[in-house]
Amino acid sequence: MLIEQTDYLWKKGQLEDIALTAEPLTFTPEKPVRIYKFDSADYTGDITILASVDDTDPLYQGTLPYIPDAPIACDSLVFVLPEGEETVSATIHLVAEVGTTKALLTPYLNTTAGMSYVNSSYNDDTTYSTTGLSSFKFNGISASTIYISSNHWLGFGTSSEQLKICRRDGCSTAIYRQSISFVDGMTALKIRFEGYTVYNNRVTSNRLIFEVFLISNNDMFLNIITTPTSGNYGASELVCNSTTTTLNVNVGSTDGAMISFYHLDTAGKTWNIVYEPYRQEGASSQLYLLRLEDTFYTITDGALEALELTELSAVAFLEHGFEELPSAELLTPLVNPQMYLWESGEESTPVKAILKAYPYPQTLDCVADMSHITILGIKLLTAEYSGDVRVQYSVDDGANFTEEIALADFLNTDRTVLWESLPESRKLYLRFNLHDDAALSRFKITYEN
Repeated sequence: MLIEQTDYLWKKGQLEDIALTAEPLTFTPEKPVRIYKFDSADYTGDITILASVDDTDPLYQGTLPYIPDAPIACDSLVFVLPEGEETVSATIHLVAEVGTTKALLTPYLNTTAGMSYVNSSYNDDTTYSTTGLSSFKFNGISASTIYISSNHWLGFGTSSEQLKICRRDGCSTAIYRQSISFVDGMTALKIRFEGYTVYNNRVTSNRLIFEVFLISNNDMFLNIITTPTSGNYGASELVCNSTTTTLNVNVGSTDGAMISFYHLDTAGKTWNIVYEPYRQEGASSQLYLLRLEDTFYTITDGALEALELTELSAVAFLEHGFEELPSAELLTPLVNPQMYLWESGEESTPVKAILKAYPYPQTLDCVADMSHITILGIKLLTAEYSGDVRVQYSVDDGANFTEEIALADFLNTDRTVLWESLPESRKLYLRFNLHDDAALSRFKITYEN
């Protein structure tokens, strides 16, 4: 059956060839797959590919190889040979990625189902502690214990005001917790707070309800369900790494708010804060090919291997690409080598980059080409970096660049305004300036399509 590919993280996989039979054959892999190419070395006849045995509208009919216009994500398929067709040791080879289910928080939102009490009564000026999530780090400290104040703040591994939601002299009426286990080993801790922003005036206009999720991949999610409409809003902030970031929790509105905190370092000191439901990021196929003059190469056993490729495609990278960047010993003797990176997924676009290896500050020039007809906007900007990284960008095809701004500030820029300011070419020119001993390992644009 076909599946929704955005529910999974995808990674290049090696699948065993499928033995064909004259009867309808149901292919059921151990994990979901996203197929880029169907091929066979020993079957030349027609074949029909169905999403399920009951389907009458085939995904494909014809001979192999077959490269679909878009990869087919499925947890099973049915192959049918023409009636009376006989095969001898014929097989189908798939070029595909293997899927891992994402951590989906939706079933746990806006509910106390499955939760237990940390405290179930009214309290003013009290801080409670509960077992945390030791794999989650905030400001360099493991959150093995979580502290929750009746005045609407949380501390992660320390009893200090690190996450404030309408923080003022209020009260709690119920605090809950829940340990969550996802498919493939990920876990999360959910904390739910119910109370009021005025301790001695428990009326609907002062009501406050929110849920916090700590996830074992070191991301965090805040689900604001109810905020006061009385004006008793208090302060909403994230305090981390000597930096205070004001949070927009949509106070005074009945719509609530959802805020995703994506970690930018393993110590949980820098965060990309996005005002949208949480979407787990992570594994994807990242594959390289090398080009010298007009010939493409892969790397096999540490040595270059020439390929008979004339143009690049997702299939070419999945069939021949290598996952690790080549060593300096391999690259140094080459004259003007060109490296190509392909990353799977329909929502992200890698940038082409040229690194100028001068003493600090170093400069990394990038061009993000978003001219494809399917790209409708910029959804998310994320980066993995450390130290003092600053950004300049151009929206006139590189003719002029902005003044430097901190990378953390650029990641939180208004993405709608940025998209609408792009020129007709839909190209965003970026210049990353790395000061002192800063490092930038990854920059990613997630787009709307």
